[in-house]
Amino acid sequence: MSQFGMQMPGGRQNKGSAPDVYTALMFLGVVSMGVAVAMLWIAGTKVSPEGNPLKIQEPHKIKLID
Repeated sequence: MSQFGMQMPGGRQNKGSAPDVYTALMFLGVVSMGVAVAMLWIAGTKVSPEGNPLKIQEPHKIKLID
């Protein structure tokens, strides 16, 4: 009967879906992007005025904070 794609009643239960390689790669990508954003935020606080990485410095008056 399996040649016709039929299943016997009471046969083996179908397993639920499990995370695969692509799910793990997606998770790794999201974590990597989060780390990259955090690193850029920290670097932005060092070069921005008043330690706010969302503010832009005035042209020709760039100062680095140690």
